[in-house]
Amino acid sequence: MELFLFDSYSIDATKTVLTFVYKAGSERYEEKLYLPKPLSDSVDPDLLNILLFNLHIALGVSYWKMNCYPRIEIKSETLSKTQAQFWDLVYTKGLGEFYYRNKIDFRNLVSFPYSDAVLPSSKSLPFLKRELVGIGGGKDSIVSWERLKKEQISTVGLIIETQKKYEMMNELLTVGEITAIRIRREMDAKLITHKNNGAYHNGHVPISMIYAWIGIFAAVFYDYRAFVVSNEKSADEGNTELYGVTINHQWSKSSEFEKAFSEYIHTTISPDISYYSPLRDLTELEIVKEFITYPQYRAVVSSCNRNFSVTNSLNGKRWCGKCPKCAFAFLLFAAYLSKKEVIEMFGTNMLEDETLVNHFRDLLGRGTMKPFECVGTFEESQEALQMIKKKGEFNLSLYL
Repeated sequence: MELFLFDSYSIDATKTVLTFVYKAGSERYEEKLYLPKPLSDSVDPDLLNILLFNLHIALGVSYWKMNCYPRIEIKSETLSKTQAQFWDLVYTKGLGEFYYRNKIDFRNLVSFPYSDAVLPSSKSLPFLKRELVGIGGGKDSIVSWERLKKEQISTVGLIIETQKKYEMMNELLTVGEITAIRIRREMDAKLITHKNNGAYHNGHVPISMIYAWIGIFAAVFYDYRAFVVSNEKSADEGNTELYGVTINHQWSKSSEFEKAFSEYIHTTISPDISYYSPLRDLTELEIVKEFITYPQYRAVVSSCNRNFSVTNSLNGKRWCGKCPKCAFAFLLFAAYLSKKEVIEMFGTNMLEDETLVNHFRDLLGRGTMKPFECVGTFEESQEALQMIKKKGEFNLSLYL
């Protein structure tokens, strides 16, 4: 039985580069995080170790899934039973879409080792009264940012860049007058090669879980009392079922994950740090209604994942205009903006593009299934379509 080993982690002499090492079968992998400024010499070594250890496991999901190794060993540290149960949950539900697409039976597949002798502990930390806000480039994080600003909460943005700099963020930061910390994530080049050659399993990972751990790490060591994300109510709805379990593309944005993660960091790191979403009780339509009150952002935001793709990125535009996520965003904005405004924003008229009919039908609950994307519920899409119909600007004969 091949082994997946969480081998080691380290910090370089400049205290700005974190390295995480994994061994999968006979192959060795390294992932690195590049920090914007050195960690302080006064950092509590025990606190640093526990956060690096958890980052080690969080980042490891991309490497473990290549072959779904049933035997897991951890050389870097030892988990308690409750910690192991958390990671079992993350590697099971967080990879639900991946298992579904690859036809993998995940029942009893994941079992993190633990010791009954290890008991989790946390410590009180005197954080400054300020909060770190994840900035993803889309409408949601802007609504969170503007809400906290109205509440006069001291905030700084956090941008996590994978494999490349996200230049599209620069204009958004300027328009919003957002000061941001940027952390760069560099995956092992061999992982990208394997992803492209079909030699190993490939597919979706719980990326919001990875961002959550990077965000908490940055919050603790740069002195913020909270890491704020922008996850809405509809993230709780799944896409389909497999073996009686709901498969949810957005599981690591769900309230189930938020609750489990918050409990974990409170019991293993500090009860004084928070992870939360100010948009948790809002629908996607409600978020867009609030977002359009800030028209200065319309030309500089995007929810299209191709902006962040390592192998298939956009060039010179913010929306591909071809994917389900673009289609859903177009539907939401067309519910509130004029036809002229929404076409200007997206650069195309998606609702009257016959090549996209199946995407819209899937979003409306009239197709095969809810797309595996960060999109809202069927009810939200249907409500948006009715709002568009009432305005009478679009030809909706393809959908009505």
